[in-house]
Amino acid sequence: MGSKMKTRLRELYCGLAFVCLAIRPVNGDVSYSIPEEMKKGSPIGNVAKDLGLDSAKLAARRARMDPEDNGVQCCGINLKTGEIIVTERIDREALCAKRPSCVIKQELVLENPLELRRINIIIQDINDNSPQFKEESQRFEIRESAHKGERFLLGEAHDGDIGENTVKTYSLQENDHFKLEINTKAGGRKYCELILDKELDREEKKDISLLLTAFDGGSPQRSGTVVIHVTVLDANDNVPVFSQSVYKATLAENSPAGTVVLTVSATDADEGINSEITYGFDHVDENRDAFSLNYKSGEVTVNGDIDYERTSSYEMQISAKDGMGLVSYATLIIEVLDLNDNAPIINVKSLSNPIPENVPPGTEVGIIN
Repeated sequence: MGSKMKTRLRELYCGLAFVCLAIRPVNGDVSYSIPEEMKKGSPIGNVAKDLGLDSAKLAARRARMDPEDNGVQCCGINLKTGEIIVTERIDREALCAKRPSCVIKQELVLENPLELRRINIIIQDINDNSPQFKEESQRFEIRESAHKGERFLLGEAHDGDIGENTVKTYSLQENDHFKLEINTKAGGRKYCELILDKELDREEKKDISLLLTAFDGGSPQRSGTVVIHVTVLDANDNVPVFSQSVYKATLAENSPAGTVVLTVSATDADEGINSEITYGFDHVDENRDAFSLNYKSGEVTVNGDIDYERTSSYEMQISAKDGMGLVSYATLIIEVLDLNDNAPIINVKSLSNPIPENVPPGTEVGIIN
């Protein structure tokens, strides 16, 4: 074997040794739990103390905080004390929406020698959102022949917070004709129904206004209100009836705008204007903008980005209203199918200074994640 060939083999061996050193696992992860919306400059935790690092050497080792996987940059490090501090506003709802767990992954990078420590920052929800209804008012047209005990589903309030800070109960203003019943859906969401407690008489009173209030479970408690306008009708004896109480469909993620998901259908036994049905989304939900509903045909189509990694399923309430305002409701559930549309991400952390030509084999010059 010639001398040139031996030299080339030694170079290949050194290159392989570098790769093995660069991708070895780095231990020493640490986690902190903080509430959202902390002021800029607020301390999160002393990472130098918690990881057993010499805070006096942080500046010399050029310590810095980087977001993992090019994520959210929300914090920095005090090179004198070793404390991690908040550098940007942290809004849990903007970062994680309704996910129960919200973690921001950061990396502490040190040089001389090069070292990387992973920092997990768990963001806790605070009660910074009030319950909100879709509209400032809801309108019902109820026939005067309606029997005591008849139910009318009210629009559900939405709260951007989670857990105890989301909607917990509702209250109805005192009145002569209606009472309120509060129920819980399978997912834990609270909704309510208006129940006729005393028969209506159009000749006595044809318009009724009620105030519905939604309360969350936070401390201090937040609330939101909607005005309910009831118009008492002489006739229109049938409400629209959906062909199904629950519609289910599957949809591949990344489906383009305009893709037809399914068509809902309702019928009304009345004639003329009382049988003319219009469809609409009823439940207030930030995900509703992902779809559009043709108010005449009942066709549901894709309107926005469908991303399985962000939302794996959608649940929406659809209303069918006839020409005189009688309404029935159905639930639409859309399951999103996952596609292989995300590639692995490679991150490289390297020294900021040039490497001398006489550096010995085995010297760490970078870390690959």
